[in-house]
Amino acid sequence: MRSRLLLLFGVLAVVGCQERKSDESNQPAPQPRVAQAPPGPTTPAPGPAATGPLQGAIGGKQFVPDNIVFEGRSLSFRKGKDFIPEMEIKFDLPEGKLEGKEWRFEGDKFENPTITVSGGSQQTAYVWPKDYTLTLKITKETSKSVDGTIDLKVNQPANTHLRGTFTATRKKTADDPLDTDDAPYVHGKIAFVGPWMKENLTVGFAGKGADGKEHSNMVGFDVSPTDSQSGTSTTFAPQLTSLTAGGKGNVTYRHTRIPAGDYVVFAKRNGVLVAWQKVAVKAGDEQTIDLTIDPSKAGDVVVTLPDAEANDATEWSLSLRPADLPGDIAPFHFAFDSAPVKKGQKSVTVKGVPAGNYKVARGQSKGEVEVTAGKSAEVTLVRDDPKKK
Repeated sequence: MRSRLLLLFGVLAVVGCQERKSDESNQPAPQPRVAQAPPGPTTPAPGPAATGPLQGAIGGKQFVPDNIVFEGRSLSFRKGKDFIPEMEIKFDLPEGKLEGKEWRFEGDKFENPTITVSGGSQQTAYVWPKDYTLTLKITKETSKSVDGTIDLKVNQPANTHLRGTFTATRKKTADDPLDTDDAPYVHGKIAFVGPWMKENLTVGFAGKGADGKEHSNMVGFDVSPTDSQSGTSTTFAPQLTSLTAGGKGNVTYRHTRIPAGDYVVFAKRNGVLVAWQKVAVKAGDEQTIDLTIDPSKAGDVVVTLPDAEANDATEWSLSLRPADLPGDIAPFHFAFDSAPVKKGQKSVTVKGVPAGNYKVARGQSKGEVEVTAGKSAEVTLVRDDPKKK
């Protein structure tokens, strides 16, 4: 107790000295020197609203997005318009209507989104909820854009933030409903007859447009009855080709913004053309064409190549094109590629070819064959004689 009293008297004495010293002089006390902040962007002080031009930093490097995209539920702030941006901050939004909603994400909560940060001083970082605070407000939502404000502060990686108003371009996913903005388009279901476990599936279209130019696109990946995934080829954007496996055996495809013309839409199973249909596309068309894959109606083709063709390393694939498809509608070789051919290989077997008549080609050699379900057909290709041309 005595020691506590002595300590208390000592504290009071110090306070008393400080008060008397203050009374004796009206001069302000010297201020401590403040270190200058290092050059470069710094995290802004918190404010009531994230207004003003959108700007920020990633790992201390200035970040001013020039390509903002809302696709599916993903909101992406990008710098650089290439497929892989120079810098990016991306995260998913909650389900439901967006306009008028405001979220405050902070703390280590399971429902808060994980933020992906790339560029700047690091390649890619996944920022967990405990390492950031985010205030996001959506002020306007249309079928083509999403407007809002963002105030993001990230602790790890350090010196990362983004603040201001934004307008994001809205992009459809392969699951979003089609509308007149996607026309002309062709879409449909792909049905499998009989049991199937896992298949490599490719969908595409090929042909000639009314503009006299050849147009095509395709996309593919492995699917199974339990898969839930999708893929989209953007090679010829704004024309897009998509394949979607929705689980429970539901598989769909779509070709949007196809130039008017005559085409063949098709599906390939394990690299072999197995379903197709000719289609005439006109401006504004919204067509539905379902395709069916039935392995029980397929056979095999054994192709023999001439020596000169077998030793030609400039061509690598064997083509099987349905005989009823005119060359001016489907001149594309890649759409009908069915099997790779190595140099020196004289015999090639193609399995799972639907019954029917086919034109077979490899390089300068050609032939025709009729395929019967459940059987193996043979054909020997004949190399074109340039002297006869």
